[in-house]
This record gives sequence, C-alpha cells and structure tokens, in this order.
Amino acid sequence: MEIIQIIILAFTLFALSRVLVNIKDRAFSALEGTFWIVFWSLAVMITISPSLIEYVSILVGVKRGIDLVIYLTIIILSYLIFRLYVLFNRQNENITKIVRRIAINKEIKK
Repeated sequence: MEIIQIIILAFTLFALSRVLVNIKDRAFSALEGTFWIVFWSLAVMITISPSLIEYVSILVGVKRGIDLVIYLTIIILSYLIFRLYVLFNRQNENITKIVRRIAINKEIKK
C-alpha cells in the first residue's frame, strides 16, 4: 500500500467515524446518514482496491478510473452546493420573518 493510500484511508475512516457520531447524536436524518455512510464506505473500498474503480469505469463507458472519480466528485459537489444554496435562502427568509415580527412588536408597544 502506498503512502497516499494510507493517508486517504486514515482520512476516510476518520470521516466515517464522524458520520457515525453525527448519526448517534441525531444530527443527520436517516437518509443523510445512509448517504454519507455509503459515500465514505465506497471511498474506503476504492482506496484499498483502486482496480475496483477501473472496473466500474469500464462498465459505465469512461476510459480511466480517475476520470470517473472526477466526474462523480463534480456531480456530488454541485448537488451539495445546491443544497447549501437552498438552505441559505430558507434561513435568510426565516431571519427576515423574525426581524419583521420583532419590528412589528416594538411598533405595537410604543
């Protein structure tokens, strides 16, 4: 096993442990927890056996395994950025509603 594989394996196992802690603390929904467990478990499997990604890439029609990893990473990161954008907008709307209520309550008390 190469040094980079050991580093990646250590990081992915750490990330997987953090997911399990967050599931235990109920910081994740069941769907989110399942997604992250699958994600980090796949990362562990690919780190231990890089030939696995080569096999999968051939099945889906991508020439090199690393290209498949990059494509999937871009898709996942794009989705996560979208989710953050939606959550940010929702949070912004909630803050606006709260500030309006506070302003109206202060105006009524005058």
